[in-house]
This record gives sequence, structure tokens and C-alpha cells, in this order.
Amino acid sequence: MRVYKFGGSSIGSASRIRHIAGIIRNALDETRIVVVVSAIQKVTDMLAETATLAGRGDASYRDTLGDITALHQAIVAELFEENGQSEAAAQLESMLSELEDVVHGVFLLRDLSDKSLALVLSYGERLSSSIVGRYLSLSGTPATVVDARDIIATDANHCNAKVDVHETDRRVREKIHPKASVPVVTGFIAAAADGSTTNLGRGGSDYTATILGASLQADEVWIWTDVDGFFSADPRRVPDARVLPDISYAEAMELSHAGAKVLHPLAVQPAMRAGIPVIIKNSFNPDAPGTRIEHLKLADTELPRPVTGLTSINRVVLLNLAGSGMAGVPGTASRLFSCLARHSVNIIFISQASSEQSISLAISPAQASMAKKVLEEEFSREIEARRIEPIHVRRNLCMVAVVGNKMSGHPGVSAQLFETLGKNGINVIAVAQGANEMNISLVVDSSDEDKALNCIHESFFLSRRKVHVFIAGTGTIAKSLISQIAAHRATLQEEMDLDVVVCGLANTRVIVVNSEGIELDRWHDVIHEMHERSKLEGGASFDEYVRQIKEMNLHNTIVVDCTASSKVADAYPGLLQANISVATANKLGMAGPWELYRRITDARRKSNAKFLYETNVGAGLPIINTLSDLKNSGDKIICIEGVLSGTLSFIFNELRKGGRFSEVVRKAKAAGYTEPDPRDDLSGADFARKLLILGRELGYHLEYADVACESLVPESCRGEMSPEEFLDRLAEVDDWYAKEIGHAAAEGMTIAFTGELKEGKANVGLKRVPVDSPVAGLNGTENLVVFTTDRYLKTPLVVKGPGAGGEVTAGGVFADILRIAGYLV
Repeated sequence: MRVYKFGGSSIGSASRIRHIAGIIRNALDETRIVVVVSAIQKVTDMLAETATLAGRGDASYRDTLGDITALHQAIVAELFEENGQSEAAAQLESMLSELEDVVHGVFLLRDLSDKSLALVLSYGERLSSSIVGRYLSLSGTPATVVDARDIIATDANHCNAKVDVHETDRRVREKIHPKASVPVVTGFIAAAADGSTTNLGRGGSDYTATILGASLQADEVWIWTDVDGFFSADPRRVPDARVLPDISYAEAMELSHAGAKVLHPLAVQPAMRAGIPVIIKNSFNPDAPGTRIEHLKLADTELPRPVTGLTSINRVVLLNLAGSGMAGVPGTASRLFSCLARHSVNIIFISQASSEQSISLAISPAQASMAKKVLEEEFSREIEARRIEPIHVRRNLCMVAVVGNKMSGHPGVSAQLFETLGKNGINVIAVAQGANEMNISLVVDSSDEDKALNCIHESFFLSRRKVHVFIAGTGTIAKSLISQIAAHRATLQEEMDLDVVVCGLANTRVIVVNSEGIELDRWHDVIHEMHERSKLEGGASFDEYVRQIKEMNLHNTIVVDCTASSKVADAYPGLLQANISVATANKLGMAGPWELYRRITDARRKSNAKFLYETNVGAGLPIINTLSDLKNSGDKIICIEGVLSGTLSFIFNELRKGGRFSEVVRKAKAAGYTEPDPRDDLSGADFARKLLILGRELGYHLEYADVACESLVPESCRGEMSPEEFLDRLAEVDDWYAKEIGHAAAEGMTIAFTGELKEGKANVGLKRVPVDSPVAGLNGTENLVVFTTDRYLKTPLVVKGPGAGGEVTAGGVFADILRIAGYLV
């Protein structure tokens, strides 16, 4: 025998009732069935509203009551058509007339007691069971409607009654006989000893089902709802949440008590005592396997992950009772809890400091003001004597619970949890963990709820890890980066279980953001569409882009700077302070004014976010990381020298082959190695900034002006002129370079544009180097950095490779993204 409980959404229309009738008929081929039904979807809320309005003397209760009547009448009219409609309509009319009389009485008295409210609410299940039972019978499945008030005995706490288990068992076994017909039992409602109507609390139909299952010794209890089962997290908040195929009774109770809406918190207890499995099924998708809740065998619990699932309560208030007068005083906690119990305040969460000087409680916002008032009355003498502080109330909070059987005895779960939250800038306000180690509950700011759920879910491998990337700039480097992410994304998903999601693109004209991710195969189109729209809206600002990024508050957020904008660089400290990581190819942050550099490094030190800028110096070459490793491992850096400009490396490599200077510069421009105006490269400023960054890495207090930089732009070419005119005039120095190379060759030397950092001084310029030196052996756009250190004194450490080009730089930025995500070191 099975007990089938159908929730309000499962019977929310005539078509849904026909559908569940089919489910019941199919099940009867296998076993006997007892059916429990909730009120039709939204009806319980409508009944509560009707009663509340009537209790206030508000005649508009009739409007809501009219809506309830119309809803049920429409279902009856469609469901029964001509067959049995008159009888069904007459029975419906009789019950609705009773309901109207009851509510009218409340209206006349201007008083809504719990006893009256329980009676009004009971009509939801009584109406639905009548409709479902009659339809089953008329459609060929004999059914008998059973009013649960005749079988479930409770105390007189009318709106959240406690079940008398022994008396209920006796009545159920006496009155429920599923052999002759299918019992259709009203969920949620019960009766006190005096016969007055009570209920089991909102969502109590689940509880009704497991009570019946335990009393009848059913094989299983199936809870039919509108979701596929218990999820590892709320899929509305965590898109990657997955259905849990099986969980233990204890895990189900923990998840339900901590906010999961799938099952009533008390429903597990009767099934657990009787050892009856509970299956969560989706009436909208009956072929889905659902979730099985039972005593898991030892082999079943040997799961690789300690965390089974997460849940949250998204609106709680934290009350804090604190004061030095609490320490060592017996009975303080008892008075606190007894006071709240007397006033029916439900405590969701408790946390107490080991010093005994504070107790924090999470409760419903609706009870916060009353709870504060009664506690301050209870502890008025201590507050007046300043032994206890006035009750502090903190609002706009949520509670997140991390649940799992395997957390018990599994070292490192808490450490991993708090590290994950810390990296994402989520402040934990209060924490509690039971001695069974099955539940760690946290209170955080409501605005961080989704972010916390998603990052915890990923951290414990309940879903694929995501990083949310927001790119600034849509130029050469950004285009190459987007192409690389698009080409490699599937591989990262399959091999590293990582999803790199580009959620934002921005330039000076347009901002595009999408928390679900931008389609990378059509990002040009998206930018163009937004650009056309923004023409009417005044363009875009990076400050607005940052505001939107912060407002989205996504976990694992990385801002990627592919610009050369000082405005973007100025935003780095604020991003880091907001615990947003940054990967940048823009030198104007780390090579900007010392004050900006100091603010970036200070924010980086204080933040849990990461700031990576490897591409600032060597494009895709590991120069910054190499220097950091040397320095952090205690090596002393004596000198750093080499070529740190791919453009200038190309130019002098070609000159050594016999090219004319102006022609080589034209060739470099045509190949895309120079800026649109080659003077930007020939000035040596970019090279100087790179050397400045390395100097600052070594701890030197340097400004850009402190770097001695020789410009290769002739004096006659430094005025206002177009790039073409500049290239034409540049020919006037061709002979000088040819002669200089000739003179150097006569001495076994050649010329190169190099830089040197030594004893806190940096210089960049043209110099002669031996023809057998590493610099003279460079090809194309290769860069080269030579580290002379105490450890690498006789044979310096050399880093060499391509130092220019959008693809190489984008590859370095991509690597920094993966480092921030924790997938590269």
C-alpha cells in the first residue's frame, strides 16, 4: 500500500485533476492507494486573507470570498461537464454557503480567533477533497472522501496543533480501509478533543500523509508536488542545482527545517519512526525518478562529497542579547527561551558565544518587534542596571544552511566553507553548528544570499565551478581573448569542470551585461545593437559599468581590463575593495602615479580578491611571476636587463639584417606591431613603464619621471603631423642608423634598444651589445629579460619569447583568469 499526497499545484485546475486521477488509476494496478489532498493552489492564502479582512470589519472580504467561489465553480464546471455536474455543484454550493456564514460571523464580531481561523482555513482541503473524490468515482475509480478531523487527533493549539499519536493511530486503523475504494483524505486539518477544527501548520498536508503512512504501515509515502524532488539547492537561485536521487531522513529534516519548501519539516518524523520511505515526485513530470528519503545503508552513504545540499531562509531578523552581566549567571538562557515560548515566537537559529556574554537568535521579521518588546520587559532590571545591553535588532538578513551526513568527522568542511565565502567577500554575521555535525547554518546579508548559495554549491562540487568575466575594452586584445575563451570553453568544462562565462562587455560607447552570459559567437552583433541604442542615451561610462557589476553581485567575478585607459585603472582599488578580482593588460595602474599604485597595492593586501597583471610587462611571458618567485623565496636581485618591447625588438632585429630604419618601421606598422602612430612605440614610453613596474616590484619608490628614457623619435618629427607624414620624414635618420650599425660591427658589436634596472635606477635607451649576446640573437618580436641574482650570478636566469601581439597578450590574460579561478598556479 502507498499513500499519495497531492499538493495544491497538482490539483490547481480541471486538467490537473484529470491528470492526477490517471496517476492514481495507474498506481492501483500495482497496489492499494490512500490519497491525501491539499487545498487547490492559492486557496489557503485567499482564505487567510478573507478571514483577516473580516476580522478587521472590512467588507471587502466578500470580494476575495467571491474569487474563491468562482475558482471552484469554474473547476467543477469544466471537470464534470454534464456528467454529475449538478450533484457536484450542489455539494460545492452547500460548503461555500457554510464558509460564507462562518466568515460573516467573524465580520460581525470583528474578532478573528485562532479557532475561527483554523475553521475558515479547513474549507480549502474540504472543498478540494470533495471535488477530487467525486471525480475519481465518476471516472471509474471508486473513492470515499474522509474528513481528517475524524481521524487525526490533536491538542487545542488550533493553528499549529500537536498530534496525539496513539489516538490518531487507533482512529486511522479503524476508519481507513483502502480495499473497497480509494480514501481521499483532507490534508492539513485535524480536530481537538472538543471536536473543534485544528490544523497542522502551513504545508501540513505532507505531515498528514506520513501520519497515515505510519499508522497504516504503508510500503511508501509519495509526495506529489511541482518539482522533480529535493534539489542540492533552490534551482531558482542556483541554476546548476541538481536533483538528489536519495537522501537520509535526517538530511531531509535538516533541509526542511532550514527552509527547503519541498517537504513539511515535521513530515519526516512519522515515516522515520516507522521506517517507511518517502518519495518526492513531480506530478507535472511523473516519469522523473524523484528523490527517495529513507535510512541510507552504510554503502549508500559512502559519497565522495561531504555536503548533500544547501537551503536558505531569505528573510530573517537577528536579535542579539548581550552584556557582561550574562557571564556565569545561571538561568539567563532559560529566561530568554521561556519568554519567547510564552509569546509563541518561533526561533529559527541560535548562536551563543563561549564567553556567555551574548546570545543571537534568528526569527521571522513579522515577530521581531514583539520579540524585542517582550525580551526588554523580561530583562528590564538587567538593562536598567546596565548588566545587559538593550536588545539589538538587525534586519535584512538571510540564513543559509549547509547540510550533509558526511560532514560528520570530515575535517576541513568548515574551513572550505568560510574560505569560499571570504574569497567572495561575503561577511558571516553569525554561525551555528549542531553536535551531530550535519548542519552548518550561517546568517549573512540578504543581498548576498544568491552569491553565497552559488559559490558554496560550486565549492563542494555540487555543480560545475563558474567564473563570471566582465571585459573592459573591445579592441585587439579583447577580441583575441573572447575568441580564445569561446574556442576553449568546452574543453575547460569537460576537463577542468570550469565554466568561464563572459557576462559583460564595455567600451567608451556601450555597455552590455547579462548574468547568464553573452553569446560569444555573436558578441559583435550584441555590441552593435547596444551601440545603436546608446546613441540616443548618451553613450557609456566605466563608472556605470562598475556599478552594474557590483549590483549584479555574482560570485567569482573577475573584471578583465583590455584597455589602455587611465579611467579604468583608477577603478582598480574600488573593485578590489568590493572583493572583485582583476586581471589586467593595462599598464596605467601599476605604472601610473605612485599614489594610484599605493592605493592598488593597499586594496590588494586588504582584499580577498586577486589582482593579476602578468601581461603588463611581457605579454604572455612569465616575467612578473618569475620575479615574485625569486623575491619571495629570498633571492637577492642584483640587476634586471633586457628587451621589453616586442615592437622595438622587431625593428632592431630587422635593422641587423640590413633594413633601412624608416622602411622597417613601416613594415612593423603594416604587420600591426606598432600603435596607429608609431611614435608611441619609438618614444620608449611603453618600455619605460614596464621597467617602472619591475622596479616597483622590487620595492623601489619610483615614478615614471625617474626612468631615464631615450626617445627614438627625431626632434624634427615630434611636432603635429600625421603618421604618414612622420614615416616620410623618418627617412632622414636612415643613414645615421646604417652608420651606427656599421661602426658597432667593426667592434664586434651591434645596436639594440634595451633597458636596465640596477640599484634602484632604471634607464631605457639605445646601446651597443656584443653580437654574441642574447639580445643580438632575438628574432621577430621576441622579448628577453635577464635576471642576475645571488643565486643566478654566474649564469643569469633568462626569460625569452614573443613579447607582442594581441593573441599572445590575450593568452596571458586568459591564463591570469584561470589563476584567479584557482586552476593555474
